[in-house]
Amino acid sequence: MRKKLENMTVKEIEKDLESNEAKRQKVLEDWIPLNKKLDACYNKDRKLREQIKKIKCSRKRIDWDWLLSCNHQETSEAKHTLRGQALRKLNLGTRGFFHEIEQTQVRVALVKNDPKSLPATMKGLNKILKYLKPVKGNYKMIDIFDHTLSEHGCYCLLINEEKEKYKIQITRYHREETLHCFNNLKEALALIQKKYYYEDADAEDSRW
Repeated sequence: MRKKLENMTVKEIEKDLESNEAKRQKVLEDWIPLNKKLDACYNKDRKLREQIKKIKCSRKRIDWDWLLSCNHQETSEAKHTLRGQALRKLNLGTRGFFHEIEQTQVRVALVKNDPKSLPATMKGLNKILKYLKPVKGNYKMIDIFDHTLSEHGCYCLLINEEKEKYKIQITRYHREETLHCFNNLKEALALIQKKYYYEDADAEDSRW
């Protein structure tokens, strides 16, 4: 019967240490080649995924489901660049991403006193809304980039297409408050352009 550790002598413990070290070395010898094989699998996996990203990024027709998705396996500089370019063409932008649904958060930045800003933004949203996932109940969330740079809180546009409900909401000090409700997207965007605009085209320092 093996002695309990507290009943062993120093020599017996040292002998056990030598035996344990021999076992450890044997395990290490067996593990090293397996670890090399595992690394090779990971490297091949990474190269295959990168090739998929390159192929999708090179396509003329945009795969919006893929382009708007955000997870550790789908992240790449090429995809990030393509996403920004594609959204800018729709008069839209991005603001981080939603962890819970692994999707980019789309942003609007309307320009006051610019007659082209609202219809361009509305057209862009109508094009990609079907690809966006609900994040608050049945509502899809669009970030509003306003001229105060969120000085008074973070504004967002909540959209429920099925019930035709649209809300402007503000979050400050972790508290959410609904400021306005609308029955259609155009009315919501019109108020954003008037009150929560990003820039004013008539301002002297405007870049538009």
